[in-house]
Amino acid sequence: MLTAENGLDQNGFESWLFCPGMLFNAPQKWWGDHGQRDFPHEGIDICLYRDRSMRTLRLDEKSRIPVMHDGIVKAIFADYLGKAVIIEHETAGSENERFLSVYAHTKPRVDVKIGTMVKEGDIIANIADTGRSKARIIPHLHFSLGLPSPSLTYDPFVWNIMRNPDLVTLLDPLEAIDWPHQQLEPENHYCLEL
Repeated sequence: MLTAENGLDQNGFESWLFCPGMLFNAPQKWWGDHGQRDFPHEGIDICLYRDRSMRTLRLDEKSRIPVMHDGIVKAIFADYLGKAVIIEHETAGSENERFLSVYAHTKPRVDVKIGTMVKEGDIIANIADTGRSKARIIPHLHFSLGLPSPSLTYDPFVWNIMRNPDLVTLLDPLEAIDWPHQQLEPENHYCLEL
């Protein structure tokens, strides 16, 4: 949906590209000094892609973010680069099982608030403009998936709650991507220039 909503498929989208540090559980950063993260990466960072002409392109702050599945906005909080929107979804065919999707480093639409019901494909935000970030990091979508424990409350919901395995079991979101993807080598010049 992200590729279709932003017209990437019309321009010959070929695959998502990930530098070391952009994938789930990565221990290192993909920006700045490329040093170690304080915590393993809680999701994936989506920004680079390749088209059929083999050009490497990237998403920007005009990129619109569709929600992956019907759900309810349970939390919105300020993150390091913008805001994070947490949506709770029921697992298909079950009223008791649920999962979370987290869309971070965004600028949510004004009509997206806690309690808002969203449908699959609804636009909930744009990628945040990170131009003023002290980390000097390019605009990107951080996407996480998780299974909430029965004891999880959403007030307040911050990164540390998502990192607590007693409250959220994080899942590898790469499995939810329905387009081809490729991990670039650390010495790839696109990764070194980020």
